[in-house]
Amino acid sequence: PEIQTLVSTTTRSVGLTDSLPPQVGRAVTARLGPVDQRTERLPGEPEAIFIVGVSRSGTTLMRRILDKHSRIGIITENHYLGHLLRWEGTRHYFRRLGDPRDDAVVRAMVELIYSGELQRRSRIRELSPYWRWLTSKVPREDIEAYLLASDRSERGIFEAFMRIYADRRGNAIIGEKTPAHLDYVETLLEWFPEGRVIHCMRDPRAIYVSELRRRSEQAVGFPYRQLARVPALMAWFVLLEVAWAWARAVHRHRVLARRFPGRYGMVRFEDVVAAPEGSLDDVCAFLGVRSEPRMLEQKVTSKGARVGSSGFDAGAAERWRDHIDPGAQAAMGLLLGRRLAEMGYDAE
Repeated sequence: PEIQTLVSTTTRSVGLTDSLPPQVGRAVTARLGPVDQRTERLPGEPEAIFIVGVSRSGTTLMRRILDKHSRIGIITENHYLGHLLRWEGTRHYFRRLGDPRDDAVVRAMVELIYSGELQRRSRIRELSPYWRWLTSKVPREDIEAYLLASDRSERGIFEAFMRIYADRRGNAIIGEKTPAHLDYVETLLEWFPEGRVIHCMRDPRAIYVSELRRRSEQAVGFPYRQLARVPALMAWFVLLEVAWAWARAVHRHRVLARRFPGRYGMVRFEDVVAAPEGSLDDVCAFLGVRSEPRMLEQKVTSKGARVGSSGFDAGAAERWRDHIDPGAQAAMGLLLGRRLAEMGYDAE
């Protein structure tokens, strides 16, 4: 009886179901430890934080900043809800296995992840980083226990994947960073009404320079592997891809800012690297958490003279100007001029 009481209290504290099979209860109790060591959310804190935006917009930097906070645990990219192609979302692979209310289906989900089959079934992209972290850092019986203890809905399963990361670090607030989830903000805030969404925005010309370098150096997946054979074609494909994605991101910002005031916020990469302390104070105020100095303890990862040094690289905001082709810059201005001005960027 004492064990069942402990398990019931534990699962309530992490938002999981109270009705556990005995074997699952024993597993959860053994893995999670005493209830009084769990961290509870404080009044006003969000139940979850979601970082979204166009790829190469500073979402990784924002995740590293927030993940430094003592109360926040943010998992890496997972594409659970969907990718640029909706059917590439991990939940769609899980759906094909059957009804997760069946324990055997939950175990099949775990097998799909840990066997490597999830990667083999995804023919057009690399496996999202979260699933590599999970299989390398978390015993499969641990995540299986979390999933079996969830309410078996798509929301509950998603929460379990986030919760196991936060629990291992003693964080009260769960979260995740998947740029493509910008298309699924409505679902995220329906699932987590007390959640917050941070939309990272960056000058699309800087995104273009960064994305072109990445795709040229690591031409992985379709169609980049094929385009790498013709560099000029790769450059124009990436330009059009970035312009389309950024224009859509601006449209999404307009819609979401109007629909979810107080729950959706936009932050510019340039502001974060130029004035990190003030920008992070604003972000923390939006999230309802206190700012912590250690959030500013970062390492520069962008390629440049300051790579590897401590702090923030303010030069990263304008470095694209030294590397962009004049034709590409002119094309970006032509395609996005009005939107650039709207987001506070020089359209020239």
